[in-house]
Amino acid sequence: MAERLLPAHPSALRGKVALPTSKSLTNRALVAAAVANGGTIVSPLDCDDTRFLASALARAGWRLDWGTEIEIGERSVPADPVELDLGESGTGSRLIVGLLAASPGHSTVDGSTRLRERPMAPLLDTLADLGAEISSNDGALPVEIEGSLLAGGTAEVRPEVSSQYVSSLLMAAPLMSKGLKLAVSGPLPSAPYLDLTLDVLRAFGGDVRVSEDRRLWAVAPGPLERSRYVVEGDWSAAAFFLAGVAVAGGEVAMRPLDPESRQGDRAILEIFVAAGLEAAWDIDRLVVRGPLAAPIVADLRDTPDLFPALVAAAACAQPGSWFSGLDNLKHKESDRLTVMVDNLERLGAKFDRENGNLRIASTVGTEASAPALVTAAGDHRVAMAMAVAALACGPLRLDEPDCVTKSFPGFWKTWHDLMATEDEVRPIP
Repeated sequence: MAERLLPAHPSALRGKVALPTSKSLTNRALVAAAVANGGTIVSPLDCDDTRFLASALARAGWRLDWGTEIEIGERSVPADPVELDLGESGTGSRLIVGLLAASPGHSTVDGSTRLRERPMAPLLDTLADLGAEISSNDGALPVEIEGSLLAGGTAEVRPEVSSQYVSSLLMAAPLMSKGLKLAVSGPLPSAPYLDLTLDVLRAFGGDVRVSEDRRLWAVAPGPLERSRYVVEGDWSAAAFFLAGVAVAGGEVAMRPLDPESRQGDRAILEIFVAAGLEAAWDIDRLVVRGPLAAPIVADLRDTPDLFPALVAAAACAQPGSWFSGLDNLKHKESDRLTVMVDNLERLGAKFDRENGNLRIASTVGTEASAPALVTAAGDHRVAMAMAVAALACGPLRLDEPDCVTKSFPGFWKTWHDLMATEDEVRPIP
């Protein structure tokens, strides 16, 4: 994979950004439509992760046609065992394991070397308690499943490192003859993602009740309804353009975004506004003005995917930014805490790191004799975050730039267009 030169940008940013739609919601809608044995997904995100999940569903027997929309039809259970490759998709692999455990058929779910390293034991243990026939590689992929119509009933899960285990159980629950009453114990990271699971299930007619603290769930039995689901714009993708304005200053408009979205990563706007970014809404269009005026302070226990964008912006501002709730970053596509700190230290930043907390003691330098080499570590969010850092201390050389296709295939073109000089860009109306 060829390196990419990430440009510096000494002047303020000004432009418009068309954002992709949500990967999290597209993945959940794919599984909900499979549970319903039919449905239409409007404005799906077309990226590596969603394509891997869609291909796995098709190979597992669901009729699937991906054009401008995704049409999912009834399933024909394959007569022979099937092997399903989920690539790098952590969400897709976990969601489909629950679906297949509660559906007839023999399948093996597998993925990349990195995906095989990511834990899945809490989900597998709870499915086994519910009667599923599952074997795994010591709680990780590959996972072999002898699917059946599970009875369901009462179960408990201790997610520890990912709320995706809970989402997988909830999305499979309508297929269980008794439905599912699920208790969630112990740490519950990335909890807002469960709100997305709830919303998608209800959009497909699911009867779901949940306690205020997201610890007790009840999903009624019965098939979901074939529905037409429209995917909203992605706040996770918006984070990098917000970070760009935070570093370089200027004014950037982006759409489509829902100001009332239940995506946890919508918190990025509040975090940046607290540090001095200005923001204004016009229906689904967000206009932000920078740069930052103060250090960033954020607890990312519920929104760990925001860390790369936030720490890149903070390392280019004034010292003193503070991040907490970072313990589970090592379980992502890379060990994001270590990779981001290593990259930014190469650029002159210094950090105080202790017990899942991180303080920026000094920020990046702005002078270098030659472009420094930074690594994406195969992680799409790290790659995009380094484009943000380059605004202040670039140009930088980035390895593995194509890993952004995991969630945002058009990122580099969109970023390049935003880098246009001011006389090439008309003022935002």
